[in-house]
Amino acid sequence: KQLYQRRVREAVVSTQSTGALPVFLDVVVHETPDLGSISALFRKEHRKETVLLSIMMFTNLLVVFAVIMFVPLALYSGFCGGRGEVPPHECVEAETESLVLLSIITFASVVAVFIGLASAVKLGRSISFKIFATSGFIASLFLFKCFSTMTTVVIFFIIKLCVTSFNIVSIIVLPEIYPTCYRNMGVGLVNGMGKVGIMVGSGVVYALYYYSPLAVVFLFSGTLLVSTLASWGWGKETKSVDITDVRTECQGEDSSVDR
Repeated sequence: KQLYQRRVREAVVSTQSTGALPVFLDVVVHETPDLGSISALFRKEHRKETVLLSIMMFTNLLVVFAVIMFVPLALYSGFCGGRGEVPPHECVEAETESLVLLSIITFASVVAVFIGLASAVKLGRSISFKIFATSGFIASLFLFKCFSTMTTVVIFFIIKLCVTSFNIVSIIVLPEIYPTCYRNMGVGLVNGMGKVGIMVGSGVVYALYYYSPLAVVFLFSGTLLVSTLASWGWGKETKSVDITDVRTECQGEDSSVDR
């Protein structure tokens, strides 16, 4: 870093005094017309990761916000599994007990930040994807049965913990798989799919619950199943990998520049 800063200062001084760039300063002009094109993300070397990440981000954030919307409805209406009756559509006063249970489930997001980060660093990104997605899917299957309120809270706590931890790993992985020349494009595309999942999860759950609680449970389990399948299809591990920006990936040159 110090060498880089010194070279930059020397380049500035040389340019100001002589009007010419120093000989050690290599200037490269990128002339790739489709460098900023979204088609670059679907080249052979990144196509699989782009598709899988988009699917996982969509499904994961759908469940994250579906849980946020559904848990208050479930606690205040006496949700009793997927086989329960359709609840009456009415306003109720928030009780202290329900607020405490809601806070417990919400606290899972705080715990997940540390678990997701620790898992990505210690175990690796790929295995973390598989662990969190599979655990969340298995937990969602218990929603088909009617349990006590506290058991239901524990189930939602586990689901919330898994999907949030999964999201933390996704945030770590995203900038690691694309070279600088189109990293912003890749991050934007995948995050855009996540935003679509947020809109779907926030709106569909409320409508489905007052139609059929079983439909909501199928939404959770089906979405988490898709996320699990995508995670098991993910094979790229970026833990402890020295990533460099290779110009051949950007414009077909033979040289490379460290990021």
